[in-house]
Amino acid sequence: MMPTAEAPAPPRPARDAKPPAGLVVTIGAAGWVLMAVLHEDGHHHAPALGPALTGWVVMVVAMMLPTALPLLGLLRRFRGGTGLVALGGLIYVGAWTAAGAVLVALHLALADRLAQWPYAAEHPQAPLGAALMLAGAYQFSEWKDRCLTACRTPRGIAMLHWRGVRPAWAEAATVAGVYAASCVGCCWLLMATGLLTGAGSLLAMAVLAAVMAAERLTRHGRVLVRPAGAAALILGAFLLLGAVG
Repeated sequence: MMPTAEAPAPPRPARDAKPPAGLVVTIGAAGWVLMAVLHEDGHHHAPALGPALTGWVVMVVAMMLPTALPLLGLLRRFRGGTGLVALGGLIYVGAWTAAGAVLVALHLALADRLAQWPYAAEHPQAPLGAALMLAGAYQFSEWKDRCLTACRTPRGIAMLHWRGVRPAWAEAATVAGVYAASCVGCCWLLMATGLLTGAGSLLAMAVLAAVMAAERLTRHGRVLVRPAGAAALILGAFLLLGAVG
């Protein structure tokens, strides 16, 4: 059962704190400026895993943590208050960091392989085109729908997973972990596409940040999923056709 909230009535999803999408885009761009500095190894050499993962964490804090405010606002209403909020934030960033360790390592390994392939050097847009095609196709998948549904409703996750029989920190950790997993499942391919746009492509990152924020935070965000997927497929096909041609 749900724990007793400090407020007289349990929080309603419609009243959860939601940052404006413009704020997410702005601080996301700032995060990518810092990431570009961390990646300053020249244009022809892949950065080491450590700096690259550091840049990923900066990106997560700048672009993804603000979209977790509905979860953090929910945790703040229960006994434990600030402590539960901090725990939820750490688990959320930790989940994205673990995902990033895998994605960044794969990205660096792929970059090393592509650097040895003359075709990739002559058609640098091909990997991005392929990534956009995958991300676009994922927008139409059932898994994307399930993860987005969970990611948009942290109170629903709490109602399912907060049993009220363990210490508050353990219950909050479970809720935050499930929420973070749903968010990673919802957005991981869009975030991976961001790795291929290059840290200097702030416009591309602003667009990705706006899409992810709108899907999760706006009232009609679910309506945007399919059009965003179609746009990614079209753009990806355009880049691939340019590479083939």
